[in-house]
Amino acid sequence: MAHTPPAGAPKMATGGTQPHAKYPAMLTALTHLLLRRTVKHWFAQEPSIPVIRRKLNRFVGTIDAMPRGWRATPAGEANGAKLYLIAPKRHVPPPDAPLVLYFHGGGYIVGGLATHGAFCARLARTVGGRVLFADYRLAPEHPFPAALEDGLASLRQASTLAQGPLYIAGDSAGGGLALAVVQAAIARDMPLPQELILISPWTDLTLSGASMVRNAATDSLLSTKILTRMRAAYLAGHEPADRRASPLFDPNTHLPPVLLIYSGSEVLRDDSTRLAENLRLGGTSVVTSAYRGKPHVFPLFKAVPGAGRALKEIGSFVSNK
Repeated sequence: MAHTPPAGAPKMATGGTQPHAKYPAMLTALTHLLLRRTVKHWFAQEPSIPVIRRKLNRFVGTIDAMPRGWRATPAGEANGAKLYLIAPKRHVPPPDAPLVLYFHGGGYIVGGLATHGAFCARLARTVGGRVLFADYRLAPEHPFPAALEDGLASLRQASTLAQGPLYIAGDSAGGGLALAVVQAAIARDMPLPQELILISPWTDLTLSGASMVRNAATDSLLSTKILTRMRAAYLAGHEPADRRASPLFDPNTHLPPVLLIYSGSEVLRDDSTRLAENLRLGGTSVVTSAYRGKPHVFPLFKAVPGAGRALKEIGSFVSNK
């Protein structure tokens, strides 16, 4: 007899492993191994953040690239954030096509167009529009609340540029930032996006989720040690429970519809599950999609089984607004 999950429960996806289940499983396992020996090792062991940035940029550049026919064009600045419009070189979408304001992950200390530009092009193609990429200022050079200030300014710019539907998306720290920006925008009576798309968001900088311990052995990218380092660089002594840094604790829970995509194996799993519960209690429409055995922010890795499916879910979420 088929098992039917309870109403409101996240659906658990495997990424589609039939009929040749072993090959996607092997590819996923190899991705976990590669990430443990590279990115996770750098985050945990390399003392210099600038060196981590250079290594990460080179690493992503060897495994991912801007799709042919796409480009990132400078689109000005928003406070301290450099903005880039990611769109096709030809066949430019009409002015009223969807615009996605995107905040990248990287623990507030690494990441940028070099690490996320190719994924954002795939995202733009999926939604049939463009991405406004916000390359916000990073810590420790620019600690909290610089990223939030840049994010709010980026939302103002995006609201001006958008002639059609506007969405906000982000992964990991960028997902937490996207959420914090929308909550701050509500408090300031600013224009809001139609929907939020959050990929494995880091919403709790107090690191209080039970999955921080339960999934310590299965997360191939992050750990309590790594997140503590990132948090220290970003907050520079500020209180981690501040709702502007940890939007999980913000009372503004009646938001535009939210799509949450995450892995059941990552240490930040409970940042998503608790957020979904809080938002639903506040009256927000939330769609959750949990994948088994995938790396943190797996939709960004185009070779990982399930990444394409996750992008299709985003496209369906946007088209069914």
